[in-house]
Amino acid sequence: MLQLQLDAAVKKKIKNHQYYVFPMPATHSNYASRPTKYPDLKTFPNQKLPIYKGKGSNGKAQLHPDVMAHADLLMTAMLEYGEYIDDWSIRSAVIQNGWRPDDESQGREYLRILKLIMSRDPAFKNVVFPASLEAEAMSELGGPNNPRLYVFMKHVAEAPGWNQDLAKNLFHQLHLAYAPRGFNPHATGFVFDLDFSVYFPSGYEGSLGADTSLNGYALQSAAGMWLNQYAPTFCFDSYDTKIEVWHQEYRNCGPPSIPASKIPFTA
Repeated sequence: MLQLQLDAAVKKKIKNHQYYVFPMPATHSNYASRPTKYPDLKTFPNQKLPIYKGKGSNGKAQLHPDVMAHADLLMTAMLEYGEYIDDWSIRSAVIQNGWRPDDESQGREYLRILKLIMSRDPAFKNVVFPASLEAEAMSELGGPNNPRLYVFMKHVAEAPGWNQDLAKNLFHQLHLAYAPRGFNPHATGFVFDLDFSVYFPSGYEGSLGADTSLNGYALQSAAGMWLNQYAPTFCFDSYDTKIEVWHQEYRNCGPPSIPASKIPFTA
């Protein structure tokens, strides 16, 4: 139970760290029952959610109290399995970030990732993002059905050098990677990103840092394989493991009922 097929993987070692590197797995998406409700911060000390202090804590990530036990259960099971198989991708896993305020910082990050996508995709080599639209990009645009978001996307499509197809391509990639201000799953407190170390084919190791361009390496790591396969057992899932296997959203399955110490890892 909750094991990986280790004989399908190749072992790699860097210094004192061992990694299991797997063939690319099948991925899945899950857009059902995603967290959407923001907490009333006035009911929390200093108007901030508490810091997660369970297994895999980095001492900084804030989570809603109602999801703390679930996160601890997931991380305990995962980390114990990492110790059992001696895999550094799992053993190094921490909850990197959780709750994020849906404020100006969200808008700035939305614009930063928009430009990052443009810099990486040759489809945008002949266009620039209009400086005149930067303030609008950082504003509270809301979700898919919000007219403000629709108007902003229209403005981009009509900008000099742009067209409908280019804008559609940009926003398809952007909204898979990051939500606009006013539609931020992390602001619910029920969502977090893990960070962990992975082995790169060039023979070195490094942390993911929630960089979507590294998701392929994450998927082939033991940590990514385990999350892709077993996170739903603990009522967590990514909206799309093909994009961010480390992104975990609590899907409200009820109170945790199995102590992590009781979950068997051997047949």
